[in-house]
Amino acid sequence: MALCLTAVAPVAAEPLLPCPSVAGNSLYQAGQYSLSSLAFYESGLDTGTDCAERYALSRMRDADFGPALDALNNRHAPSSFLLRMFAAIPLQRYNSALFDRDQLLLSDATDRQKDVGRLLGISVYMDAGDYARANKGLEELQKQTAEEDLRLLIGRVRTDLLEYETLDRKSPWLAGSLAALFPGAGHVYTEHYTDAALSLFWNGVFLGGGAYLYNLENRAEANHTGSIVFGLAGLLFYAANITGAISSAHRYNFFQERDLQQKIRERYFNLDFIEKQSGLTFEVR
Repeated sequence: MALCLTAVAPVAAEPLLPCPSVAGNSLYQAGQYSLSSLAFYESGLDTGTDCAERYALSRMRDADFGPALDALNNRHAPSSFLLRMFAAIPLQRYNSALFDRDQLLLSDATDRQKDVGRLLGISVYMDAGDYARANKGLEELQKQTAEEDLRLLIGRVRTDLLEYETLDRKSPWLAGSLAALFPGAGHVYTEHYTDAALSLFWNGVFLGGGAYLYNLENRAEANHTGSIVFGLAGLLFYAANITGAISSAHRYNFFQERDLQQKIRERYFNLDFIEKQSGLTFEVR
């Protein structure tokens, strides 16, 4: 996916007052995120408080990233930018996340908040599968940031990214070649065993059935219409078996990469991380 960068004008960060919803904070601490989001919503999302940010975080705890993103629209506090970036990434709204990063960097946010924004921007490239660019960005940020905990975090992320080079991958060409030699073998190679069984079955039905029918037609000295139909169907299934094995290898490799991305996200770029970095606290007084 192409990631476009757009020039933006400086943005003044809005100081937000704590949301007055004591019930919302209590429910959030109790892990009742659906109820806490309702309490924050009822306190008003368009005020000068951080109710919208708390509402968004509650919705994200329930994996409702779309409503969280909508609630943060046109809000310019540092916590708003960070939460909006975080919500945009799983929705693959990469350009939106990078736009917010640029807005944050031009705002009067603290240096730490800007470094966290840069880090989230780098995670966009990881999520998009551009590991070379992500690793380069991590290396630069690790050198530039004055935040020791962020440096350590980046170091751990870079270590995990080394696993990308050693991921178990399947060769599409080998998968296709095996499928050409024996229907279903390519799917076995890519560990899609149900597809392998189906491929072997249908190829056996039509190719084997066509050959058997051809012999019967020869014995009966009849025309070969039936065997031709079976043979053509068998050739189609045979070709589909080859292309399917190639696609299966690509899918296997894709899911291996997504599994690595998911592991990194869950370890480092999780909701606990963004809650801490946003500066929101849910103390009940």
